Amino acid sequence: MILQGTIISKETGLQASFEGHEQPYVRCVIARLEHPEVQSEARIIGQADIPQGIGDVVRLDVVRTITDRHAGVVRFDAHLLPD
Repeated sequence: MILQGTIISKETGLQASFEGHEQPYVRCVIARLEHPEVQSEARIIGQADIPQGIGDVVRLDVVRTITDRHAGVVRFDAHLLPD
């Protein structure tokens, strides 16, 4: 699945274990291009930072979807796609 939208917030330099390996990631909240009122939280795996900033459009390839039913939130683990 491709997730494309405008970056609303961005947190860089984070670390977490993905598939048993410690990797850097960037956490972003993205307003979807097709429905700007819908915001999605994404972790961009394998990147300590990305060149896009707040207000820029980003394209992501979703590799895993995480649903937190108690909080009512869906999060995405993704890789950054070139423009």
